[in-house]
Amino acid sequence: MSRFISTIERIKATTNLKINAHIGLSSRKELEELVSAGIDSFSIDVFGDDETIEEVLGLKSRANDYFAVMKDLKELGAKRIAPHLCIGINQGKIKGEFKAISKLESMPPEALILLSTIPTKGTPYGSMRPPSFEAVKEVVERARVCLPHVRLIMGCMRSRSNRDSECDLVRAGLDGIVLPSAGTVQRLRNEGYVIRKRAECCSLV
Repeated sequence: MSRFISTIERIKATTNLKINAHIGLSSRKELEELVSAGIDSFSIDVFGDDETIEEVLGLKSRANDYFAVMKDLKELGAKRIAPHLCIGINQGKIKGEFKAISKLESMPPEALILLSTIPTKGTPYGSMRPPSFEAVKEVVERARVCLPHVRLIMGCMRSRSNRDSECDLVRAGLDGIVLPSAGTVQRLRNEGYVIRKRAECCSLV
């Protein structure tokens, strides 16, 4: 990672570009270098269940390891932290999502990006059932209650099979949706919502 620091610094010094770094389990030294280089936003996947990490990612890491990275970033003065929580990542089941949200209460980020698992043909989870709308909505509602001042964004990795549900998720507490349907935008406008279009990564919104 260190070999990219000078490039990042040059980009920040010579352009108006914003940089979001979607990182994994990085050392504190690596994080310090990235923060100092001027990264605008850090995305990091978070989990609430150790077994899910081992089963889905094939890693021996623990959920607390990912939250430790968030803690380091906060202590190092990162400008913005936007953890990503994938609903139903463990075979479409809700397993650890609520626990992850509870852990975020003690270190609230600037934004929480919610995703939902998409069955992908040719993968071990290709035939699984994705999380139900009710399950996704319940996670959104819990996040809204537990993190009242955190921006909740539904990210781009989600099922588009039921676009009518997007309005319900906004009513449940979302502050934004990546690439909503035109119908969703119009219905929300009709209900009195103020719609602002942003042409940038959801982690920067």
